[in-house]
Amino acid sequence: MSARPFVVAAARAGYAVTAIDAFADLQTVQVAETAIVVNCGQYGFEAEALLAAIAKLDASQYLGFVYGSGFEAQPDLLGKVAAFIPLIGNSPQVVAKVKASTSFFAALEKCNIPYPKVYEALPIDIDASVYLKKHAGGCGGTHISVAQAFDSAELISQYDQQYYYQQWIKGHSVSLLFASNAHSIQVIGFNEQWLNPTEVLPFRYGGAVSNMALPQDIQQQLITAAEKLSVEFGLLGLNSLDAIVSDGLVYVLEINPRLSATFDLYDDSDLMDLHIQASQFAKLQLCQRSQSAKAHAIMYANSVIVIPSDFAWPAWVVDIPQPALQQQEMIFLAGEPICTVLAKAENADTAKQLVQERLVKIEQLLSRIDYKET
Repeated sequence: MSARPFVVAAARAGYAVTAIDAFADLQTVQVAETAIVVNCGQYGFEAEALLAAIAKLDASQYLGFVYGSGFEAQPDLLGKVAAFIPLIGNSPQVVAKVKASTSFFAALEKCNIPYPKVYEALPIDIDASVYLKKHAGGCGGTHISVAQAFDSAELISQYDQQYYYQQWIKGHSVSLLFASNAHSIQVIGFNEQWLNPTEVLPFRYGGAVSNMALPQDIQQQLITAAEKLSVEFGLLGLNSLDAIVSDGLVYVLEINPRLSATFDLYDDSDLMDLHIQASQFAKLQLCQRSQSAKAHAIMYANSVIVIPSDFAWPAWVVDIPQPALQQQEMIFLAGEPICTVLAKAENADTAKQLVQERLVKIEQLLSRIDYKET
């Protein structure tokens, strides 16, 4: 629900930006012409508040509306946005098809792309513990849990139809960031992702690193899957494909049909223009990209924490929260994201190690804050 990576990329490409997200963090406010906060729930932005914010803008001043997460569970909201400002990226209809489990996994079957076994409802005689319960419109891993035995009982008929059950395959979590013009794709980079689990949220997103060194056959499996699905769904702009690699085989989990978290891992100056051009069906030009690696990791509050407004944040921290006007401190509840830690290195392994070391360091710095309970 953070616009910061997209705002920075657009500004780098020479655009003036109005940012709408749930945080209005320091870097977003510094780079955007205007920053607007819209509250969000578990599955996206509050629709009425978002539309009200957009309705106040002069649509004639904008090239279009670039979007990230916050719409998968309510693609119809994108359609309402498009009534004000043209969308840059996939249409609401494409988002709906890609994020609906029935149409997405039917496409994988049609394209002969391997994927973990999926059920809309678990058979009554199955071992539920080897399946994951997922919400088709969720993001950030907070919508995933281990299936329970009662999930295969008669109560299943009462569940939200957007849930589905997927075989839990242990392996290497990877993704492919790519641009698509509905006919062909351009690879941006291969990424590794990891978790920051809690007892309640065992699959919560922890971070990712770019330019992961994957075997050629694994890269080709990811590329082939992205190519087939881009044509099948008519994907436009930058998208990401998530997968698990196990025993040399790529099992596709999902496609994020919008700008994703891993967009943040690439600082190429042309990425936003590439997203815009691909959304307009333009021919994709091959471009040499940096081979260095960038990692990011989310810093979550382990317990209630109070951070003074004058806290000295390290230079390698972004998504720095801004205190409210006249507020001397910021209060974070357990589980809330505080900031994002960055690291760059010559290769992915070194960048990942550095970002994790920095994550520990910022935790230590925050733990030393001396404050009085109020």
